Amino acid sequence: MTDYHMKRVAARQDGNAAWGAIRWLGVFALALALSACMAPRPGADLPPYGDSVRHTKQIQAYEPGDAVPPLHGAKAAEAMRTYRQPASGAPQAPGAMQ
Repeated sequence: MTDYHMKRVAARQDGNAAWGAIRWLGVFALALALSACMAPRPGADLPPYGDSVRHTKQIQAYEPGDAVPPLHGAKAAEAMRTYRQPASGAPQAPGAMQ
């Protein structure tokens, strides 16, 4: 190789090293910027895992001795009538009772 070619190869290698360093610094700066957006302790303000499920089960279950609301007579008839009516604006099924 001539002296000219050796200088071009050396310059290209130095240029690649510089671009590699710049690329590495760019990736590092991006990672640093993204980590600044992260919460210091994610989920620290949330209640312990499973509390919402336990609470929902507790308020929907009857304990021994609790009064059970009756569903008979007029209250049951009204509930069934409301259930069988179509949603507002929806066509009624041909065999549906009114």
